[in-house]
Amino acid sequence: MATVLRKSQQLTVGSPKKTSNWSGMATGVYTLWLKHMRKFRSSSMELGGTLATPILWMLLFGVCMEGMVKELNLGMSYQAYITPGIMLLTSLTAAVLGGATLMIERINGVIKEYLVAPIPRLAVLLGTMASGLTKAIIQAVVVLLMSFVLGVTLHADFSGVLIGFLLVGVYSLGFVGIAAAVACQSKSMESYHTLIMLMNLPVLFLSNAIYPLHEMPAQLRVLAYINPTTYAADAIRGLFFGGQLEIGLWIDIPVLLAFMVAGLWYGFRSFQKTVANPVG
Repeated sequence: MATVLRKSQQLTVGSPKKTSNWSGMATGVYTLWLKHMRKFRSSSMELGGTLATPILWMLLFGVCMEGMVKELNLGMSYQAYITPGIMLLTSLTAAVLGGATLMIERINGVIKEYLVAPIPRLAVLLGTMASGLTKAIIQAVVVLLMSFVLGVTLHADFSGVLIGFLLVGVYSLGFVGIAAAVACQSKSMESYHTLIMLMNLPVLFLSNAIYPLHEMPAQLRVLAYINPTTYAADAIRGLFFGGQLEIGLWIDIPVLLAFMVAGLWYGFRSFQKTVANPVG
């Protein structure tokens, strides 16, 4: 903890003179990432809550619903079917928490202290994004391990697992950028969580995360096709569990990459607009 505090002090008490765009970028990103991860590890409520939610989804929703969906032709157990969706739900939760961290630091004036440090301003945003991505991957691994406890069998080689987790990261980065943008634009923590909650439920339920596309009403299916969660769940389900793809990797991967670029661009643009007035 003392190490993080010393590094934090180096950032906040640094000289206000300007440096080149990339000077100190790696140091700044790493220091802020380490600060956020140490805080995450030391907060039992945040750690327990973010890990318990997807586990409860799998234990309660998955186990209870499995008996009701046996007539559906899923090509795998229902627990295996919803595992990718629960992994993506935890990624969305990590993105929201990352945005909340940025929001709190902006309101409390901590961002102002970061900005006078001899590091590129972009490092402040990248450090927060990196910690959000790390939390998302950790939670996704926990969900996958929990699925093994519930009897799910992995049908993938090392390359399939690696590509699957890379896609979890791509998906997470898109929402990390969106959460950062909302955090930069919101006037209060209440407005931030209101906007996030409006996005949270549709992202999960208007997708194939917990039920197949062909079982959805036609109107909702159209909305599901503009939801990046649909493409992420489809790709990860096929890579991890060998299920029949509802869309196809050749569409899933480009859509997810485009979503990541759009989300990050939105986050960077919003951060640049607010950086001159961190409390505004």
